[in-house]
Amino acid sequence: MKKIPLLLLIIFIGHICSAQTENVYTEKDYARNPLWIKMIKDTAVNFFEAEKAYKIYFQHHELPGGEHDVIGEHEKETKAPSKATQRKMQANDHMRMEVKKYERWHDRMLPYVQSDGTILTPAQRLQIWKDNKNK
Repeated sequence: MKKIPLLLLIIFIGHICSAQTENVYTEKDYARNPLWIKMIKDTAVNFFEAEKAYKIYFQHHELPGGEHDVIGEHEKETKAPSKATQRKMQANDHMRMEVKKYERWHDRMLPYVQSDGTILTPAQRLQIWKDNKNK
């Protein structure tokens, strides 16, 4: 009878340990899901890993068109698009915005990337700015 609580404790500890390692992704995960969207919101993300996730995702998915592709696109249609077309257009617009966010994040973080891929914290960046201002 004492084996059951011990077994439950071992299973519980194993579950907790596996939950802590859930942020380990494979290239298949990167190819299937736009994990880079979530990664760039994490201040402790490895820059090189987020960059890898972005590149792998768009090796398997079409990069959304730029703003110039949208101009005049809807003017050609004389009737309202179907619900499915509207959803597709909204998803494309959302992905286009996420790509812009990634590109902006990439350009802003690049000067603060260390050789191991870590990004300086906001406090470290502020200190660099203060040091440069005092010079």
